[in-house]
This record gives sequence, structure tokens and C-alpha cells, in this order.
Amino acid sequence: MDIKPGLNVRIVTEIDEAADRIFAKTSKVYDVNGQKIVLAQTDPPILKSMLNKDIVVTYLVSKNDVMVRHGFRATILEFIDYGLDSNEMVKALAVRSTGEAGPYSIRRFYRVIPTSRSGLSMIIRGQPVNVLDISLGGAKISHDEHLNLDPETVANVSMDMNRKTYIIKARVLRVWDRMSEGLNNNLRFAALEFLDIDKPVELVLAQKIRDMEREWL
Repeated sequence: MDIKPGLNVRIVTEIDEAADRIFAKTSKVYDVNGQKIVLAQTDPPILKSMLNKDIVVTYLVSKNDVMVRHGFRATILEFIDYGLDSNEMVKALAVRSTGEAGPYSIRRFYRVIPTSRSGLSMIIRGQPVNVLDISLGGAKISHDEHLNLDPETVANVSMDMNRKTYIIKARVLRVWDRMSEGLNNNLRFAALEFLDIDKPVELVLAQKIRDMEREWL
């Protein structure tokens, strides 16, 4: 297991396949002693109801100059106050690894939030949309009232990544607006599922997602 104190990790606490979501929280390794590992408490925190529950600890490693995500299964042993070298006490959780570390593909379910530095934009039917989050499986977007998207319809998505444009077919899974949240403005939302992405385009998108993930480390 190639982890050491100071390593940034993401803790996968739950995968909801029906909702196409993965629940992963950012943390850091404080200490490693055999199979017992002390991790920084996350923000928002992992709840004490997760005591004795299984998680997956994932992290990036360099393989042939390419960043690859590895992971291993672990069980939460206890929630503790941990003393740093600076004598500061911080909230932490102690876990015990229960499986071998190896390549771990979050892929379809792992969504990242683009930033202004991400070099990613999207246009649907000639209208620019805001990408709220994206994965290999799809994206959540917001747009103004001039774009009309209906559930179960298919649209061509023009996606610009690093100044190169790719066309991807996407099914509209659901749509909603601010009125459903008690707010009154012209912003609309939609959840998209990407369909039959060509392998070369999938590789470009996968690399872009990894690049965006590193922006949050």
C-alpha cells in the first residue's frame, strides 16, 4: 500500500447507482501504522453513524508519467482527536485497511465541478450552458429560458475541451427550474446522460476530468 502521511485522498462513503452519483470527500493521511491509518476528518464531516462501516480510500499515483487513481477498502474504527507535530489537536478518523490497494476507477459515477481554469465549455442547440458538474456518464447543467430541453429527448452537445470541439449525443434525463425550489428567476436546470461516446473522445474527457480533479487538491 503506497500511501504515506501528507498524501491527499478522497474517501468514497457511498455509491448510488440509481441516481448516478458517488459520494466522495476530500481528506489527508495523518499517520500510517501497518493496516491502521489516521485520516483527517472531512468537511462536511463523516458522521459517527458511519462507525464500523466500510469505505474506500482513493488517491492518485504516478504510473509512467500518468496520474492513475488507486484505492483500497477500509473500515472506520473510531473518531479521534489527533495531535499534529505543531501540538494542534484536530478531528480525525482511524480506519483499518481491509483489502489490497489497486487501480480504482470511479469513472462513470465520479463527478467533478469545473472551475474558470478548467478549459471546458458546452453549447446545446446554439445556446451556451453552464456546466455545474460532469463525469464520463453525463453532466448537470444550468441554462436560461431561451433553451428548451424536454425529458427523454436526445440532443447534440458541442463540448469544447482545451480549445478543441467534440460533438457528443446526450439524453435529457430530467429538467427542473428555480420555481420548484421556491425561487423565481429564469434559470433552468437539466441532467444529461452521454450516449455512445467514441473511445478517443472518452479518453480526452477522462483526462479532462482528472485535470479538473487536481484543481481541487
